[in-house]
Amino acid sequence: MAKITANNILTGSITSDKLDASVASNLASANNANTVATIATSVAAAAFASANTNAAILANSAAPLITTIQIADSSYNVLDDTAANTTGGFVVITGSGFTSNSTVVFGTTAAPAVSFVSSTVLRAQTPALTAASYPVYVVNSNGGTAIRVNGLTTSSFPAWSTGATLSNQNANVSFSVALSANSDSNITYSNTTSLPAGTTLAANGLFSGTVSVGSQTTFTFDVRANDVENQDASRTFSLTVTVNPPPGLYTWGRNVLGTLGANNTASRSSPVQVGTETTWNLFITDSGTTIATKTDGTLWVWGSNQFGNLGLNDKVYRSSPTQVGGATTWNLISAGYYVTMATQTNGTLWSWGNNAYGQLGQNDTVARSNPVQVGSNTTWSRISVGRFGSMATKTDGTLWTWGRNDMGQLGQNNRVYRSSATQVGTDTTWSLVSIGIYNTMATKTNGTLWTWGWNVFGQSGLNDAANRSSPVQVGVATNWNRISTGSYNALATKTDGTLWVWGSGGNGQLGLNDTVSRSSPVQVGVLTTWNLISTGAYLCMATRTDGTLWVWGKNDWGQLGQNNRVYRSSPIQVGIGSTWSQISAGSIISMARATN
Repeated sequence: MAKITANNILTGSITSDKLDASVASNLASANNANTVATIATSVAAAAFASANTNAAILANSAAPLITTIQIADSSYNVLDDTAANTTGGFVVITGSGFTSNSTVVFGTTAAPAVSFVSSTVLRAQTPALTAASYPVYVVNSNGGTAIRVNGLTTSSFPAWSTGATLSNQNANVSFSVALSANSDSNITYSNTTSLPAGTTLAANGLFSGTVSVGSQTTFTFDVRANDVENQDASRTFSLTVTVNPPPGLYTWGRNVLGTLGANNTASRSSPVQVGTETTWNLFITDSGTTIATKTDGTLWVWGSNQFGNLGLNDKVYRSSPTQVGGATTWNLISAGYYVTMATQTNGTLWSWGNNAYGQLGQNDTVARSNPVQVGSNTTWSRISVGRFGSMATKTDGTLWTWGRNDMGQLGQNNRVYRSSATQVGTDTTWSLVSIGIYNTMATKTNGTLWTWGWNVFGQSGLNDAANRSSPVQVGVATNWNRISTGSYNALATKTDGTLWVWGSGGNGQLGLNDTVSRSSPVQVGVLTTWNLISTGAYLCMATRTDGTLWVWGKNDWGQLGQNNRVYRSSPIQVGIGSTWSQISAGSIISMARATN
């Protein structure tokens, strides 16, 4: 009987009864993981048709021999891989004694395709196999069979889990991004084309560095993920490096009254920096008047001054920031329809400007052109000035309102005007406050949201158009976070980062891709990364947690910052900056601050 070795069955077709103890010994010495019974089963399963008698085996003197099995690509170029893909692949088999109609079997599965190159070379396609090692058989038409124990190992190729487009990064700011691929063995990473200058790629996939460019630039580079079996997957990555605007305060929109603070009256439809100052702190704008503080506690104003609302003891308009007095203790600020209000660090409240409805809280209707303290209380906390009324909380959690009340917007359960601060109910858990033209909104410390006042467009969010003269809770949610009341609409976020709108949508200011009004809160998209919010007259602004700035709504003066006057009914990004840290939407202009 012919000798059967670990790598070669010399002659004839065989069945399990042809594998004797000497075969098992030879296979064991070759470090074969398969048992004799396994190989016997595999060979038998191949169903070799030629006679299996000793005479037939001895009659076949020409037997194939397998020398090497190499992993190849689809063009049969030999690779350095030590395993084939579990989904199928290609191999080049070298040896001797191959015939033009030789068949190849991997384990118990025949090769989907075999190409005869010569008596010493075969090309074969590997089938889909689970990750393991398999014996490989070459069977000639005369029954001559060669076996290569553990001739083929299969393993999953790396599969990229990191998308090809990386998140934008800022110029001159260090960053790190973990590039990752999945595999059934350890992976190392390397770039096969040049990386952006100033960056490196570690073997564990950490891509990091600092890129210095003068303008927005998109880089592309190739990275290979290579596993233990030398199987690899390459991906071309795209990285956009953004040049953020210099730190400072930016304004845009209508500027006929010098509201942009640019020392001229030219309107702008894209952000323009107010000087070069980088110490701006808080700011707010409404009806052509802008008020801001700096980090040193000073107070600055510019724009319209019809009622002395700049607090400069005159009615002269200013087109660039002008300091109010010499105090360095200004704290919170708010501006309405020619009305300005601010607190100082000692908890006192001050107001000036138009006072036709008692909105200055001075117990009269006399306009003021310089700051006047509201009463003598030193526990004022949150403040908000609307078109015709004002509201504030104290540190004890009480809520106070004053001014015009024809729509019940003061929340006093009546329509009586007030020229001095009047408490709303007896609750001591009020938190955030926001007042618009005729409607009012506030949250409590338990995260609930309450509204009252005019509701013709559903801006109270109560699923109807009925006016209210006392606070009514909006739904049952207890995770309201930030709030902002506009002329006829409302904007709010929840603690989960979602954004909600309701009220008038006539200019697309609800951001729902239509101009339909809503009378109850509706979520804007599905994002959970909304951060700061502000709504003015028919437009809205918001930032995301990545520092980008988004706007939508009315744009007749370019107040959306898109370098045009096209209205938008869904959020659109302002420029490419990602360092916006504070915002304010007014009736005709918008403002935002960029940080480092």
